[in-house]
Amino acid sequence: MIVRELLTGLFGLFEDHSEELVRALQYWGRAAAQGYSAAQVKLGDYHYYGLGTTVDYETAAAYYRMASDQQHNAQAMFNLGYMHEQGLGMKRDWHLAKRCYDLAAETSNDAKVPVALALIKLQILFKWESLKNSPLGIIFHLDENIASNWDLYLITILTLILGFTIWLMRPPHQQPAELRPQQPQQAQPAPPPQPEDNARRLPPEEQVQ
Repeated sequence: MIVRELLTGLFGLFEDHSEELVRALQYWGRAAAQGYSAAQVKLGDYHYYGLGTTVDYETAAAYYRMASDQQHNAQAMFNLGYMHEQGLGMKRDWHLAKRCYDLAAETSNDAKVPVALALIKLQILFKWESLKNSPLGIIFHLDENIASNWDLYLITILTLILGFTIWLMRPPHQQPAELRPQQPQQAQPAPPPQPEDNARRLPPEEQVQ
């Protein structure tokens, strides 16, 4: 009986939370209809994550594009760039993703740091794609398990290279104190003989002669 009441209370909390999300979605929709860019971004987030509604990447992208084109919202531009990069709700296009990232950085100074990181990631993706299209691309046709864990293998290889570099840069002839060869101790010279205090003295008669 107690367990049933607890489960009922938990399900009630989830239902109330879901209803709150639905009401919040309605409120954000009214604000977005009046041209409020932050509300348009929120609506995009709700459809992107499926909060109060089902996951719909195309609708999320439409709200992000609305906030980007009408109000020049940097957050909406950045989100559009990410969706272009990942191909969510639209065709994957890294060139359009870079354009959206650049526009976000030009619109807001607060977006410069996340945009810089996103552009670094894009450069890595470009290099990775060019490597796959090169003659070395045969390594990507290996077992799927190996290909799916490429980042782990890359981190391991870089760690080994770093460790080997540190080992090469160590100071020369650096050995622990207990392993260093001990130099032989030189023998100390013997002290000169001291005059004996009890030397025999000649009697006065012999000294006169």
